[in-house]
Amino acid sequence: MRLAFTAHQPGRGHITVHPTPAPAVPGGAYLAHDVIRALGKHLPILTEDHHAPPWITYAERSWRIAAAWILALGVTRITVCRAHRLTRRQWEHLLTLNAGTGIRLTLLCNGPLPPHATATLAAADHRLLDDPAAAAAHWRPARKDLPGHRWWQHHAPFPPTVGEVWFPMPPQPTRPVTYRPPAPPPHVDGPITPKPPPHAHQDHCHPHTATVAARIHTRIAHPVHAACVAVRVLTGYTTDQIGHLLYRPGQGLPPLPAWTDPLLEAARRLAEISGHPDTPNPLASPRWQHPEIEQALTACRLLPSPPARTTSGPARSAPKNDIASTLRGRTA
Repeated sequence: MRLAFTAHQPGRGHITVHPTPAPAVPGGAYLAHDVIRALGKHLPILTEDHHAPPWITYAERSWRIAAAWILALGVTRITVCRAHRLTRRQWEHLLTLNAGTGIRLTLLCNGPLPPHATATLAAADHRLLDDPAAAAAHWRPARKDLPGHRWWQHHAPFPPTVGEVWFPMPPQPTRPVTYRPPAPPPHVDGPITPKPPPHAHQDHCHPHTATVAARIHTRIAHPVHAACVAVRVLTGYTTDQIGHLLYRPGQGLPPLPAWTDPLLEAARRLAEISGHPDTPNPLASPRWQHPEIEQALTACRLLPSPPARTTSGPARSAPKNDIASTLRGRTA
């Protein structure tokens, strides 16, 4: 156990999972949630106003989300502790995850293997480690960190602290033109920063942006919801508008900062794993998921964008003579 916990080094692509002691839960959804938490993501907080999203109660969807994060974040090795207490279905989910992502899966058994585990391993290519020296060599950390985005450094307190600063998002752009009745503003239990975080065309190293990025990476477990919140906070688009951004000519996204890359990649991976590899817009979500995205905004302490301003007709410019007359009057 000591070696397994020491091997938990996300920066080197190695994750150690300590399963929730709930072996009687059918379907294996709890174990998928434990994998997601080990990846640095947290499931929504359930309250009287916010109920559990449907994907949380379905093991298949939860495992797809775990696989999408694993592929997007570059995780190569996963250790699962107390594997002797897992159900047959959970063992099957882990082996399926191993086959679908290509990770190096280690199952740490702290007691005798149940018959179903022995039968499952008999049909899988595996290696048995039964002495401390072999285990130490197996969990020896890699020599170099993984290249690319340092996603494991994004951390924020969870659950959100009392009195945490809220950030307003930029105004909604008017195109693509969509309309949806604005949701009531969430209950604000902390101060509001006077300015929103910089948008996609401004400085990405601004401290406000770093704080928001850490919250999104930590507090949103669903890849599509996390990517949508990131795009919304950088562009001001609504969730409806995001569903029309990526495949309409001339209405693509502006260049986004590097911290959004894992979020967008995880959304693409989830579409691929779900059987939709050629989807034109992996960020498009059905309307019944929009309240979940609004809940994610609240978890990140982000205020909804003010609605776009619309006019009854095209704006008219002032006549040149009037402008010239005004200038002459001021000069006089």
